[in-house]
Amino acid sequence: METVLALFAHERLGVGALGFGLLLTAEAAGGLLGAGIAAFLGRRLGTGTALTCTATIEGLAILGLASAPDAYVAGLALAVCGAGMGATMVLGPSLRQAIVPAHLMGRVASTSRMLAMCAAPFGAFLGGWLATTYDLRTPLYAAAGLLLAMTAVTATMTSNRRVEAALRAARPPAGQDPAGELAVQTASG
Repeated sequence: METVLALFAHERLGVGALGFGLLLTAEAAGGLLGAGIAAFLGRRLGTGTALTCTATIEGLAILGLASAPDAYVAGLALAVCGAGMGATMVLGPSLRQAIVPAHLMGRVASTSRMLAMCAAPFGAFLGGWLATTYDLRTPLYAAAGLLLAMTAVTATMTSNRRVEAALRAARPPAGQDPAGELAVQTASG
């Protein structure tokens, strides 16, 4: 989506550099709002449901961006998408930190980051190819469709029941100090 955003804004929405900057500002402001309300959403909806809802909101917002008739609708869609991303980027890693054992956190976090970094060039290539072969809106529709499909596939994996079970399984037994145990493991080898 981001690969073609500048070209989409210029050619389809008719905005210049200032307008494009305002579109990115709308997305960033939405991201700050989403990050700010993530804890509330997690408490109110449950972390699993909140993750599914924020991913769905992102996908629908990208769909709205793809079909935006003007820069105002596109700015609103980007703000909503940013809010969904901001909340997801707080909820997801927070859940990961809660359920992954401390001694594996570096490996899990770096693997997650590596997968994201490896997917980015592929997504950029695909977005550019779709825009060149079809239309500038096509990569946006494809991104929305892919995100909504993946959200539907993973919705059962992130149900509140499964998240709560993972959190319960990750809690140390009563009386056990996980920080002390890690220090002993580190010192012994």
